[in-house]
Amino acid sequence: MSGNRRGVLWAVAGSLMFGLSPVFVQLVLDGINVETMNVLFTGVASVCFLAVFAASGGAAYFRSLRGNWRRVALMSLFSAVGSVLYTFGISMYGPVNATFLVQFTAVFTILFGVAFFHERFTRLEAVGVLMAVVGVFILAYGDLSLEIESAAVLLGAALFFASANSVTKVNVKNVNPVALAGGNSMLMFLFISTYTVLAGKLETAFPAETVVYAVLGSVTGVVLSFILFFKALQVFEISKAATIRTMEPFLTAIFSFFILALTPTVNQLLGGALIVLGVVVLSLTKGKQTQTQ
Repeated sequence: MSGNRRGVLWAVAGSLMFGLSPVFVQLVLDGINVETMNVLFTGVASVCFLAVFAASGGAAYFRSLRGNWRRVALMSLFSAVGSVLYTFGISMYGPVNATFLVQFTAVFTILFGVAFFHERFTRLEAVGVLMAVVGVFILAYGDLSLEIESAAVLLGAALFFASANSVTKVNVKNVNPVALAGGNSMLMFLFISTYTVLAGKLETAFPAETVVYAVLGSVTGVVLSFILFFKALQVFEISKAATIRTMEPFLTAIFSFFILALTPTVNQLLGGALIVLGVVVLSLTKGKQTQTQ
């Protein structure tokens, strides 16, 4: 099998995991609050990555992290805030709308690149941004009611995720990707659990199925999704892999329909499709720029 075909398979498999994760988040939120859910997810992911470290030369991973801990910590702090906001968004707006809106991370990431890293911004990219913005407004006006608060929370999550991406791009250049993902999960667990305990929001009594859903959501959305996406990047262009990832909201809609019995509305599909199409334009345009440099 050629490298491109393997890359497509890895990227699609990773997108399946990413798309399934918000459904598990919604199931977990039926039993516990947002803060406790994030503690469970990041805790399970940290244990999984510790097992990966132990099985494949963990000392080298920790040395890599120790030499860049301040930068990794800043990235993890942004990721932790984004994760909590994203989860709040799912609880307020549902997994389908939330997954569509968080695609705006790509828009913010490219805008940060233009503002802070002096990257070029073409007219075609401007069209992509405009399409994504129009998609947000269509999505926010679903069922004739303007969901300003939930849309703002999710765009805030996308902003923090994009900030984490920017920190990674600028500062973390010499950290093994697996070590980076594991360190990110562990520090997120530290930040989120500290906040949850200090705020008095940690719940200790919840149904057994909540733990099962949390483990499944963490393994699919944090561990397997990253590993599969990383494998895709080893044999596939990042712009193409990122474009394939835009299928995730539609996969979430499909999973939500079959698992949660949530039927997507016309506004969700139309607004979400515009957001995704805008992100595809941005990804493909950025990919062409990278190839010509």
